[in-house]
Amino acid sequence: MTSNRKKRNIFFIPALLLTAGAIVAALLLPDLLIRREAAAETGQVTTVPTAYYAGPSEAVVKNASRQLTEEQRVSLIYGEWESTISPATESERTLSEYEAVHLDFPIESEYQHWYTWSAVSYKAVDTTFETYAAIFWKCTFTRYDGSETLVYYITEGGTLLDPDKLPEDAGL
Repeated sequence: MTSNRKKRNIFFIPALLLTAGAIVAALLLPDLLIRREAAAETGQVTTVPTAYYAGPSEAVVKNASRQLTEEQRVSLIYGEWESTISPATESERTLSEYEAVHLDFPIESEYQHWYTWSAVSYKAVDTTFETYAAIFWKCTFTRYDGSETLVYYITEGGTLLDPDKLPEDAGL
């Protein structure tokens, strides 16, 4: 009997020691690795890849832009705030082309004299955080005989814009 016990002990004791070693390593090794990694990275500064930066979403821009007053929107369009002007997409604007052309503007009483019209929407976005946007329209009326063309710029709030104050590099 003792020889059987000795044979079992020969396999049992190393298995027990191996198991105990694995348990101790599983408990202590992660802590040691984390401490060593933290010590190695302390005082190191690295640049974050640009892919990690989340730009402002369309919802954030719309919400922030709603809080602007009409005067602030006009300042953004005129370039008094650092801004860039680009064409606006249908989802960014709140008016349709038809609604933009039929906003309250000075020539409404003479509208029947004009034959064709077109409207193109633009957005002015601040270049600092790209969080604020102001939508405005370039509306063009052409007399039925082509003899006269009227172009005006208007915000979605109905404010007429002075074309001389619009940034020259906007390509309008």
